[in-house]
Amino acid sequence: MKTNSILALLLLFVASSLFAQTKTIVHGNLGVENVNISIVNTPYGTSTDAKGHYELPLFDQSEAVNLYYSCIGYQDTVMSLTPRQLQRDSINVSFRMRKMSYDLSEVGVSASKDFYRTGSNRNIADIAFLDGKIYLLENKPKTSSMVVLDNEGIEQARKDFDQQFEKLHIDAFDDLILVGQDSCLQVYLDEKQGILPVSTFSRDDYRNKLLKIVCEYNGAYIVRTIVHDRGLYWLKFNHGKSQDFLYMKKDGSMENPQYLCSFIDTLGYRACQSQWMKIQNEYHQAMAENYTLESIYDENGNGHQVSEGESITSIRIKKAERGSPGIDLINDRTWDGNLVRLAETPTLLGMIQWYCSMMAKKELQIVPLKVNGLLQFVGLDNREIVEIGTDFKIANRHSLKIISGEQFFQNEFLTDKATGKTYGVFVKDGVSYIGLYDPKMGTVGMGQKASKKIYPELFKVHGDYAYSVFFDSGNNRGVISRVKIN
Repeated sequence: MKTNSILALLLLFVASSLFAQTKTIVHGNLGVENVNISIVNTPYGTSTDAKGHYELPLFDQSEAVNLYYSCIGYQDTVMSLTPRQLQRDSINVSFRMRKMSYDLSEVGVSASKDFYRTGSNRNIADIAFLDGKIYLLENKPKTSSMVVLDNEGIEQARKDFDQQFEKLHIDAFDDLILVGQDSCLQVYLDEKQGILPVSTFSRDDYRNKLLKIVCEYNGAYIVRTIVHDRGLYWLKFNHGKSQDFLYMKKDGSMENPQYLCSFIDTLGYRACQSQWMKIQNEYHQAMAENYTLESIYDENGNGHQVSEGESITSIRIKKAERGSPGIDLINDRTWDGNLVRLAETPTLLGMIQWYCSMMAKKELQIVPLKVNGLLQFVGLDNREIVEIGTDFKIANRHSLKIISGEQFFQNEFLTDKATGKTYGVFVKDGVSYIGLYDPKMGTVGMGQKASKKIYPELFKVHGDYAYSVFFDSGNNRGVISRVKIN
């Protein structure tokens, strides 16, 4: 037992040393106490001490990093670090935070323009639009509330839940689903504006059934074959680098899906596949070194006599613990996709860490759109548009063109269901911009500034308005601002 503890500590030390070699320390002096420094779109960050100093270790050196500096009474600032800069052991980012210049009349006007503010100690986890109503998911520790607003931001209904949900999902059937970590809840709004639960089902059903159906088209459901809902250290089927689309007719042939088209990120898929093969080979080598084959014995301790037609079988015995059968998870088909379970050696742990860094990047972005009687699949990564006719055959293929703001395009489309318009999302200096997508020409360009502050936590469009969700750390509550789309 003592030996096992020492080996476990040694493994942890070696793994820690391995990852410590690849980190970059960002440090500096901002001249202000309690400045929050965070990596955009992550919960990871730090704050300055009483003298304005800070340190922030960064472990992923392959992607550009945007650092967000914020403090009450000071202007927010964003600093970008390139992968080349991140190859250094340390980076000094120092500057003086600029104070806000307050105008009382401006403050009053600005506050009145906020579309909605939560109560204290609440943040807004998600926002959705359905049947002329606006639905909010507000969260406190371990509990959630769903709030219904009208189009002017006036609260019409509220319901509290004992558990916490992560997001709101409107499925292809226009049903409203609250998605939790383990379970999901379907709800609806009755005639008296009451929020009523309909049914509860598992997160697996949500992932494997509801998320596969992306839309309805010409009497059929359009389905994608893969859905990704695995966290860090879990293997994703096809590495999230390819997607197949099929259709299922509603006339009784739903059990017989028909092929439509496919998209694949060839380079990304090959890189992930190569690393996955290395992980498997290293794992089997580790298993061979740690386990030995033993013959099967009968109850009397005698060697098992093999009769005619019977094959000889052996079992793997862990060398360190004689008599305890080891399990080759992949070969025995008992592996559940958890990569950490394969980490038999520090080398494997390092391979898995690198594989997960590739997996952390966004999966292939494909947007299905119904335009002028046709179904369009817009591949945002490879800039390809595939049009499907009413006969469910490919009618046309052409390129998606970003005609302005290419460097700011976020590989994201948002469709305003109230107007049928689709917009491309751009981010410049942390502020969200949108541009109208032209489905006939296959073009989109950066147009209007659509958020008042930098890096909204959520950004959506509906009814010719852009909605941005922020968290007011000074007042500890969520805020929604709204900008008219011209």
